[in-house]
Amino acid sequence: MLKAIKAYLPLANDYELTLEGRIHDLIPENLEVWMANGVNRMSIGVQSFNTEVRQMVGRLDTKETVLERLAALKAYGQCSVVIDLIYGLPGQTMEVWEQDLADLVSSGVDGADLYQLNVFDGSDLNKDITNGKVPAAATTAMQGDMFEFGRKYLDERSYRRLSAAHWSANNRERSLYNTLAKSGVPMFPFGSGAGGNVDGYGMMLHRALKPYEDMVSRGEKPFMALMKQSELQPIVNQVVSQLEQGFLNIMSLVKMDSRLDELNWLYKLWEERDLVVYNGLLYKLTAAGEFWTVNLTQSTLEAVEYILTGKNSFAVEAVAAQDTKTISKENPNQQVRGIGQGKANISVPTDEDSETQRKEALITKAKAEISKSGASGESAERMVQAMYNLSADEIEYMMERMMS
Repeated sequence: MLKAIKAYLPLANDYELTLEGRIHDLIPENLEVWMANGVNRMSIGVQSFNTEVRQMVGRLDTKETVLERLAALKAYGQCSVVIDLIYGLPGQTMEVWEQDLADLVSSGVDGADLYQLNVFDGSDLNKDITNGKVPAAATTAMQGDMFEFGRKYLDERSYRRLSAAHWSANNRERSLYNTLAKSGVPMFPFGSGAGGNVDGYGMMLHRALKPYEDMVSRGEKPFMALMKQSELQPIVNQVVSQLEQGFLNIMSLVKMDSRLDELNWLYKLWEERDLVVYNGLLYKLTAAGEFWTVNLTQSTLEAVEYILTGKNSFAVEAVAAQDTKTISKENPNQQVRGIGQGKANISVPTDEDSETQRKEALITKAKAEISKSGASGESAERMVQAMYNLSADEIEYMMERMMS
């Protein structure tokens, strides 16, 4: 496939070709092939350097192995090396997180993504926590402290923040894909599970190999989902791209539609809440705003939709599973997850039908996301109907790509 990319695609002189992998993939026979065929950026899912924490979440390689293989990869000198770290993992105390950051710096890799852990109801991790197999994950409040610590730690060491979650240690790491993808540039999907957008249509190829291979063998396009993007997509791209960079220039949106001046009311409110600061030209996210970037982006898009279309497709979602949990008095088979002091609780089924109910809940959420995108009519309905033929995991994966 790497040879085909070089042979058939018009690559720019400064192209970025990223290969994503895990530590156990970094063996000489793989590295030789990748480097010889144009890979110039490697993204490795480390999650944590701590051996005990890694093994709790299914990563078998020890800290020593991780550091050795990263060093071997760096020794090639032919690619930018970036790693993913997650904060809030079970067993990952603030001390462990600080050591993870120290190991990141000492490893000499060119950049890193710092991601917040989300524990989803019905996931294997949530089941392991519930059954006492692993310690509880950090609460959202604790994750906020970890984010602030990580942000300060890297800033003090001259790391440059390229986007909401991505940091660069030097000029070798550009993170072109992550930056351009958020701005809505055309993206051609290749391979099972790939997603993209071309000429106003968003698409997702089948994640499961069997239907993907069957459709390709029949000469059919292996789409799992295909939908026309909203007329608001250019505005959506501007909002997402700017907030990903840590700011919002409302005047640039007003030039696209004067009605969007109403967003100033919302951002002035957020300024009072210490989420943004206005510098006379644009609103910049504070440290707290950076932590809540995804939420602020979603709320801004919902406000844009309402201002421009009068539609209200706001979705009320349960709190992350790592936060407050009690048992419902009315139904012992249900866990009740609090969404804030003095507010209503949302019951999450945990009985034998949980997989079916999880699928229904995901489809309901997907309908809200499709509505927010501006899609309607037959194409939107076909997309929803297609979800009933997918597993809950496949729907969840598709939604992650829709909202990324």
